[in-house]
Amino acid sequence: FWLKPLLHLEHSAFLRSTPHTTSEALGMWRCSVWMLFAGLGIGYLLGRSRESQGGLVLRDGEIPYDLPSWPLYSMVCVVMNFLDLDTLLMPPRIRVARLTTTYFDSEVIYALTYHRVFDAIHAETIVGEKGATGDGMISCSNLAGSLGMQADILCRYMRAAAGLGLLRMSPTDGRAARVLDCRFGLTQSGHLVRADIPGSMRAFVLYINEESKSAYRSAGTSSLLSGRSGFEEAFGEEHFSWHVRHGDRQSQFDAAMTSLTPLHVNPLLGDWSPPTTDATICDIGGGQGHLLARVLHRYPSAHGLVMDQLSVVNRSTAYLASEGLGSRASALSGSFLAPLPRELAACDVFILKLILHDWNDPEVVTILRHIAEVARPGARLDIVDRLLGEGTGPERRDGWVMDLHMHANHAARERTLMEFQDVFSVAGILAEVRTVKLRSIVWLLQVTL
Repeated sequence: FWLKPLLHLEHSAFLRSTPHTTSEALGMWRCSVWMLFAGLGIGYLLGRSRESQGGLVLRDGEIPYDLPSWPLYSMVCVVMNFLDLDTLLMPPRIRVARLTTTYFDSEVIYALTYHRVFDAIHAETIVGEKGATGDGMISCSNLAGSLGMQADILCRYMRAAAGLGLLRMSPTDGRAARVLDCRFGLTQSGHLVRADIPGSMRAFVLYINEESKSAYRSAGTSSLLSGRSGFEEAFGEEHFSWHVRHGDRQSQFDAAMTSLTPLHVNPLLGDWSPPTTDATICDIGGGQGHLLARVLHRYPSAHGLVMDQLSVVNRSTAYLASEGLGSRASALSGSFLAPLPRELAACDVFILKLILHDWNDPEVVTILRHIAEVARPGARLDIVDRLLGEGTGPERRDGWVMDLHMHANHAARERTLMEFQDVFSVAGILAEVRTVKLRSIVWLLQVTL
């Protein structure tokens, strides 16, 4: 791994034009390693001083599940920026080839998810089941037989999945055996796309590689000329109305979005707090209320409201009751594109989690105006969204690509801080916008109404 920069040195434009001896190249490599360790130390110190930077900190040292500490997160960011040098050292022809074939990887996980291969591996390797050896591994040939699939093709897909970190393979290097003789087991990533686990990402894999993929392709071929979303070009109507008419795909989309909740909720809980511990917290467009439930469990004196479409309210009410929050939380029906229910005037803080990036600027201005109209003076608006141009090199690139994904599916966009300030200003919200970095790809923007 550490040799990658050295192996690429001879291909860089700088080194092609400047002669270097092997010892000089090694010296440059050693220098880069020392720079990495220096960066790790700086990251640790920055993480330790997080409280002095104005961030929202956890109370009583609590750490939400699978949320890294700030020192660790800061060090990871330093490492990500260091590894990003690989993109600078990659030969241009290899860069073009790699970018062109990136979808090969998603086709592997999609095929195995679509055919429930990950579920089958788990079922076939449970200790006590016929043929199970107790090591969590199974012959791909035997698995193909039980699934009625072509063994040679399935084994090759599974071998590719092992290379992507979705499966374990024996022998580990794949060189000492024919592919039909290889045995495979699930990694933690492979377990995540099983259908039978809480928080499964199976629906996300299917959604992204089905209608979302078609929308993205149409965005690149048709939207550039028409200006409409890729989804409308591909399916003849906009994303949300199409899914309402296709109940199975609506359920899949809802499950896909729910599976991403831990990626954003845990970081938010780690570095966010309400104005007061007994505040009334309102999640606008909050679905069934997963975020609100987590917040209310964390702040037992707080109360909350979740607002979403009428079709969701019954499920929201049932979910909040199942969480034991029926006396402290309720669900309201409404559309943030229309005047909001007067009950929301009781809110001390309004939360918009990954809502605004689903809409273009005119709709965002409408949403912000409706919240400002119903809010009492001094209430707080908390927006959880990407902030383009911020974060590590890989985060910035991912954000720019996600911006196109939002256009493809919703004719919407991600935004820079300046672009957020522009829509706030048009909506008549002129207070200063405070930004808080979360331990995630999203940021927290706060403004007093």
